[in-house]
Amino acid sequence: MKRYLIILLIFPFFCFSQTNTIDKKGLKQGAWAKYYPDNKTPIYTGQFLDNKPIGEFRYFFPSGKVKAIIQHQAKNNLSYARLYFENEQLMAEGRYKEMKKDSLWINYNSQGFIISREIYALDKLNGLRVTYYLEGQGEDEEKMLTIENYKDSLLDGSFESFFMKGNIEKQGNYIKGNKEGIWLIYNPDGQLASKANYKNDVLHGWSYAYNSKGVELKKLMFKNGTALLGDELIKYLSFCEKNGIDPNN
Repeated sequence: MKRYLIILLIFPFFCFSQTNTIDKKGLKQGAWAKYYPDNKTPIYTGQFLDNKPIGEFRYFFPSGKVKAIIQHQAKNNLSYARLYFENEQLMAEGRYKEMKKDSLWINYNSQGFIISREIYALDKLNGLRVTYYLEGQGEDEEKMLTIENYKDSLLDGSFESFFMKGNIEKQGNYIKGNKEGIWLIYNPDGQLASKANYKNDVLHGWSYAYNSKGVELKKLMFKNGTALLGDELIKYLSFCEKNGIDPNN
Protein backbone atom coordinates (compact mmCIF):
# COMPACT_ATOMS: atom_id res chain seq x y z
CA MET A 1 0.00 0.00 0.00
CA LYS A 2 2.82 2.40 0.87
CA ARG A 3 4.55 1.56 -2.42
CA TYR A 4 1.42 2.51 -4.39
CA LEU A 5 1.08 5.76 -2.44
CA ILE A 6 4.66 6.75 -3.26
CA ILE A 7 4.07 6.08 -6.98
CA LEU A 8 0.92 8.20 -6.99
CA LEU A 9 2.69 11.06 -5.28
CA ILE A 10 5.61 10.97 -7.71
CA PHE A 11 3.55 10.54 -10.91
CA PRO A 12 1.94 14.04 -11.04
CA PHE A 13 5.32 15.67 -10.43
CA PHE A 14 6.89 13.53 -13.15
CA CYS A 15 4.17 14.51 -15.68
CA PHE A 16 4.51 18.17 -14.86
CA SER A 17 8.27 18.02 -15.24
CA GLN A 18 7.90 16.54 -18.74
CA THR A 19 5.85 19.41 -20.23
CA ASN A 20 7.16 21.70 -22.99
CA THR A 21 9.87 19.33 -24.20
CA ILE A 22 11.90 20.07 -27.34
CA ASP A 23 14.02 17.25 -28.75
CA LYS A 24 17.51 17.44 -30.27
CA LYS A 25 16.04 18.34 -33.66
CA GLY A 26 14.17 21.28 -32.15
CA LEU A 27 10.78 19.56 -32.42
CA LYS A 28 8.05 19.80 -29.79
CA GLN A 29 7.32 16.47 -28.14
CA GLY A 30 4.81 15.31 -25.55
CA ALA A 31 2.65 17.43 -23.24
CA TRP A 32 2.72 21.19 -23.72
CA ALA A 33 1.11 24.12 -21.94
CA LYS A 34 1.40 27.85 -22.48
CA TYR A 35 0.30 30.33 -19.79
CA TYR A 36 -1.01 33.87 -19.50
CA PRO A 37 1.28 36.39 -17.72
CA ASP A 38 -0.08 35.30 -14.34
CA ASN A 39 1.63 31.93 -14.94
CA LYS A 40 -1.44 30.21 -13.50
CA THR A 41 -4.07 30.26 -16.25
CA PRO A 42 -3.19 28.25 -19.36
CA ILE A 43 -3.61 29.75 -22.82
CA TYR A 44 -3.63 26.20 -24.14
CA THR A 45 -2.81 22.62 -23.19
CA GLY A 46 -2.16 19.70 -25.50
CA GLN A 47 0.23 17.12 -26.91
CA PHE A 48 2.76 17.31 -29.74
CA LEU A 49 4.45 14.61 -31.78
CA ASP A 50 7.34 15.76 -33.95
CA ASN A 51 6.10 19.35 -33.74
CA LYS A 52 2.56 18.41 -34.87
CA PRO A 53 -0.41 18.69 -32.49
CA ILE A 54 -2.11 15.37 -31.78
CA GLY A 55 -5.23 14.47 -29.86
CA GLU A 56 -7.15 17.06 -27.87
CA PHE A 57 -6.02 20.65 -27.45
CA ARG A 58 -7.86 23.01 -25.14
CA TYR A 59 -7.65 26.80 -25.34
CA PHE A 60 -8.75 29.10 -22.52
CA PHE A 61 -9.88 32.65 -21.84
CA PRO A 62 -7.90 34.60 -19.19
CA SER A 63 -10.82 33.77 -16.87
CA GLY A 64 -9.97 30.09 -17.21
CA LYS A 65 -13.12 29.20 -19.14
CA VAL A 66 -12.74 27.07 -22.25
CA LYS A 67 -12.29 29.06 -25.47
CA ALA A 68 -11.89 26.15 -27.88
CA ILE A 69 -11.55 22.37 -27.99
CA ILE A 70 -9.78 20.98 -31.04
CA GLN A 71 -9.29 17.30 -31.80
CA HIS A 72 -6.29 16.72 -34.07
CA GLN A 73 -5.85 13.68 -36.28
CA ALA A 74 -2.18 13.69 -37.21
CA LYS A 75 -2.41 10.94 -39.86
CA ASN A 76 -4.74 12.82 -42.21
CA ASN A 77 -4.00 16.41 -41.09
CA LEU A 78 -7.65 16.91 -40.11
CA SER A 79 -8.82 18.68 -36.95
CA TYR A 80 -12.34 19.03 -35.56
CA ALA A 81 -13.03 22.22 -33.65
CA ARG A 82 -15.63 23.60 -31.28
CA LEU A 83 -15.20 27.29 -30.40
CA TYR A 84 -16.94 28.91 -27.41
CA PHE A 85 -18.07 32.26 -26.08
CA GLU A 86 -16.92 33.10 -22.57
CA ASN A 87 -20.45 32.36 -21.33
CA GLU A 88 -19.71 28.73 -22.35
CA GLN A 89 -22.14 28.87 -25.27
CA LEU A 90 -20.94 27.28 -28.51
CA MET A 91 -19.74 29.92 -31.01
CA ALA A 92 -18.76 27.77 -34.00
CA GLU A 93 -18.01 24.20 -35.00
CA GLY A 94 -16.33 22.74 -38.03
CA ARG A 95 -13.29 21.07 -39.52
CA TYR A 96 -9.75 22.17 -40.31
CA LYS A 97 -7.53 20.60 -42.94
CA GLU A 98 -3.87 21.38 -42.33
CA MET A 99 -5.15 24.05 -39.91
CA LYS A 100 -7.22 25.79 -42.58
CA LYS A 101 -11.01 25.88 -42.46
CA ASP A 102 -12.47 23.10 -44.58
CA SER A 103 -15.95 21.80 -45.43
CA LEU A 104 -19.01 22.78 -43.37
CA TRP A 105 -18.80 25.32 -40.53
CA ILE A 106 -21.77 26.35 -38.38
CA ASN A 107 -21.78 29.66 -36.51
CA TYR A 108 -23.92 30.61 -33.49
CA ASN A 109 -24.64 33.74 -31.49
CA SER A 110 -24.05 33.97 -27.74
CA GLN A 111 -27.59 32.73 -27.03
CA GLY A 112 -27.10 29.54 -29.03
CA PHE A 113 -29.05 30.48 -32.16
CA ILE A 114 -27.64 29.64 -35.59
CA ILE A 115 -26.23 32.59 -37.53
CA SER A 116 -24.96 30.76 -40.59
CA ARG A 117 -23.89 27.52 -42.25
CA GLU A 118 -21.03 27.90 -44.70
CA ILE A 119 -18.65 25.82 -46.81
CA TYR A 120 -14.88 26.40 -46.76
CA ALA A 121 -11.86 25.21 -48.72
CA LEU A 122 -8.29 26.32 -47.95
CA ASP A 123 -9.57 28.79 -45.33
CA LYS A 124 -11.79 30.61 -47.86
CA LEU A 125 -15.51 30.49 -48.43
CA ASN A 126 -16.08 28.12 -51.35
CA GLY A 127 -19.62 27.01 -52.01
CA LEU A 128 -22.94 27.61 -50.33
CA ARG A 129 -23.44 29.99 -47.40
CA VAL A 130 -26.84 30.22 -45.72
CA THR A 131 -27.63 32.88 -43.09
CA TYR A 132 -30.64 32.79 -40.76
CA TYR A 133 -32.99 35.11 -38.96
CA LEU A 134 -32.35 35.04 -35.21
CA GLU A 135 -35.89 36.11 -34.45
CA GLY A 136 -38.13 33.16 -33.66
CA GLN A 137 -35.39 30.55 -33.32
CA GLY A 138 -36.14 28.21 -30.45
CA GLU A 139 -39.88 28.71 -30.92
CA ASP A 140 -40.11 27.83 -34.61
CA GLU A 141 -37.95 26.18 -37.28
CA GLU A 142 -35.00 28.14 -38.67
CA LYS A 143 -35.89 30.81 -41.21
CA MET A 144 -33.40 31.61 -43.96
CA LEU A 145 -32.27 35.19 -44.44
CA THR A 146 -29.93 34.71 -47.41
CA ILE A 147 -28.62 31.96 -49.68
CA GLU A 148 -25.27 32.91 -51.21
CA ASN A 149 -22.59 31.21 -53.30
CA TYR A 150 -18.87 31.90 -52.92
CA LYS A 151 -15.62 31.20 -54.71
CA ASP A 152 -12.37 32.07 -52.90
CA SER A 153 -14.37 34.20 -50.41
CA LEU A 154 -15.96 36.29 -53.17
CA LEU A 155 -19.68 36.15 -53.93
CA ASP A 156 -19.93 34.13 -57.13
CA GLY A 157 -23.14 32.62 -58.40
CA SER A 158 -26.80 32.96 -57.50
CA PHE A 159 -28.00 35.06 -54.56
CA GLU A 160 -31.37 35.07 -52.80
CA SER A 161 -32.69 36.87 -49.74
CA PHE A 162 -35.98 36.23 -47.98
CA PHE A 163 -38.61 37.90 -45.83
CA MET A 164 -39.37 36.41 -42.41
CA LYS A 165 -42.41 34.59 -43.77
CA GLY A 166 -40.18 32.75 -46.24
CA ASN A 167 -41.18 34.47 -49.48
CA ILE A 168 -38.38 35.84 -51.61
CA GLU A 169 -37.21 39.45 -51.21
CA LYS A 170 -34.34 39.74 -53.68
CA GLN A 171 -32.60 37.55 -56.25
CA GLY A 172 -29.76 37.94 -58.69
CA ASN A 173 -26.32 36.77 -59.64
CA TYR A 174 -22.70 37.62 -58.75
CA ILE A 175 -19.50 37.09 -60.70
CA LYS A 176 -16.27 37.50 -58.70
CA GLY A 177 -17.98 39.71 -56.11
CA ASN A 178 -19.82 41.93 -58.60
CA LYS A 179 -23.52 42.02 -59.37
CA GLU A 180 -24.10 40.81 -62.91
CA GLY A 181 -27.24 40.48 -65.05
CA ILE A 182 -30.87 40.77 -63.99
CA TRP A 183 -31.70 41.53 -60.34
CA LEU A 184 -35.25 41.34 -59.02
CA ILE A 185 -36.72 42.86 -55.85
CA TYR A 186 -40.15 41.86 -54.50
CA ASN A 187 -42.69 43.29 -52.08
CA PRO A 188 -43.57 41.25 -48.96
CA ASP A 189 -46.75 40.09 -50.71
CA GLY A 190 -44.71 38.54 -53.55
CA GLN A 191 -45.34 41.26 -56.14
CA LEU A 192 -42.32 42.30 -58.23
CA ALA A 193 -41.22 45.79 -57.15
CA SER A 194 -38.22 46.39 -59.42
CA LYS A 195 -36.16 44.81 -62.15
CA ALA A 196 -32.68 46.05 -62.98
CA ASN A 197 -29.71 44.98 -65.06
CA TYR A 198 -26.15 45.11 -63.74
CA LYS A 199 -22.75 44.95 -65.37
CA ASN A 200 -19.58 44.86 -63.28
CA ASP A 201 -21.57 45.80 -60.15
CA VAL A 202 -23.18 48.96 -61.58
CA LEU A 203 -26.55 49.55 -63.22
CA HIS A 204 -26.30 49.03 -66.96
CA GLY A 205 -29.29 48.67 -69.26
CA TRP A 206 -33.00 49.02 -68.58
CA SER A 207 -34.24 49.36 -65.02
CA TYR A 208 -37.94 49.13 -64.10
CA ALA A 209 -40.05 50.03 -61.06
CA TYR A 210 -43.58 48.67 -60.43
CA ASN A 211 -46.45 49.49 -58.09
CA SER A 212 -48.16 47.03 -55.76
CA LYS A 213 -50.38 45.82 -58.63
CA GLY A 214 -47.48 45.14 -60.98
CA VAL A 215 -48.05 48.20 -63.16
CA GLU A 216 -44.86 49.80 -64.48
CA LEU A 217 -44.18 53.14 -62.77
CA LYS A 218 -40.80 54.05 -64.15
CA LYS A 219 -38.31 52.93 -66.75
CA LEU A 220 -34.71 54.16 -66.95
CA MET A 221 -31.76 53.34 -69.14
CA PHE A 222 -28.35 53.18 -67.45
CA LYS A 223 -24.93 53.10 -69.06
CA ASN A 224 -22.12 52.04 -66.72
CA GLY A 225 -23.98 53.36 -63.69
CA THR A 226 -25.19 56.64 -65.21
CA ALA A 227 -28.85 57.24 -66.13
CA LEU A 228 -29.32 58.41 -69.72
CA LEU A 229 -32.05 60.99 -70.36
CA GLY A 230 -33.41 63.06 -73.25
CA ASP A 231 -31.21 63.41 -76.35
CA GLU A 232 -28.45 61.40 -74.77
CA LEU A 233 -30.79 58.43 -74.37
CA ILE A 234 -32.09 58.75 -77.96
CA LYS A 235 -28.55 58.84 -79.38
CA TYR A 236 -27.43 55.84 -77.34
CA LEU A 237 -30.43 53.67 -78.29
CA SER A 238 -29.97 54.64 -81.95
CA PHE A 239 -26.30 53.70 -81.77
CA CYS A 240 -27.15 50.33 -80.20
CA GLU A 241 -29.78 49.59 -82.86
CA LYS A 242 -27.49 50.47 -85.80
CA ASN A 243 -24.70 48.30 -84.43
CA GLY A 244 -26.83 45.39 -83.32
CA ILE A 245 -25.97 45.94 -79.65
CA ASP A 246 -28.25 44.90 -76.81
CA PRO A 247 -28.25 47.96 -74.47
CA ASN A 248 -28.41 45.56 -71.51
CA ASN A 249 -24.99 44.09 -72.45
